[in-house]
Amino acid sequence: MNYIIMSGKYETGNEEEKQGYRMLFGEEDIQFYFDLYFHWYNLVHEMGHCIIEKYGVQMSKVDEEMYVNSLAVAYYRYMGEDERLKLLKKRLANILNQIPSPVPEGDDLVSFYSRIWETDQMNNVMVYGYFQFGSVLEALKAEASLDDVLNKIGIKLNSAGSTENCTADISAENSAAFLTNARKNLISLGVDVPEIRIELQQSPMIQCAREDK
Repeated sequence: MNYIIMSGKYETGNEEEKQGYRMLFGEEDIQFYFDLYFHWYNLVHEMGHCIIEKYGVQMSKVDEEMYVNSLAVAYYRYMGEDERLKLLKKRLANILNQIPSPVPEGDDLVSFYSRIWETDQMNNVMVYGYFQFGSVLEALKAEASLDDVLNKIGIKLNSAGSTENCTADISAENSAAFLTNARKNLISLGVDVPEIRIELQQSPMIQCAREDK
């Protein structure tokens, strides 16, 4: 089975869409942080969903989101991308400090969102956004190794595999290069990654992976 990652561009969104992302990411360097998140980090996040389906791993939706974030963070840390991860961590921490937490006091992210996942509460953009950014931040704080993350779904890391970083500038136009590079690296590291291509969209609201029919 082949997959497609559909990823919208900030620069081609309408003003309402852009304003929504400025509210989330902040006005400063919005284009850079949008691309850092969606056209660099999120590519491996979405690839993680495809890998889970390829291996037939059964998880709840919340656990799967937590897992693919752990995978994306662990992969980029393995590749030595600590500086970019630090930038992402700092910006996400700032975002979550400004968004009122929907998680009740004494509760935790996973248990709360597991209860509300298929309810109308998840239709609220801020509630959904808090989970997405919160789960990435938890993965960044956990600093799990790629070996440990892969072992959780029965994959043994091939530490002798050959890898190289993509040297392109982070942008929507270069997202295919980053996706191809990450897929090639993960295959070399022992992961059976399915065929995945990216299709850029006009609306920045479109960010997902699906079967490529």
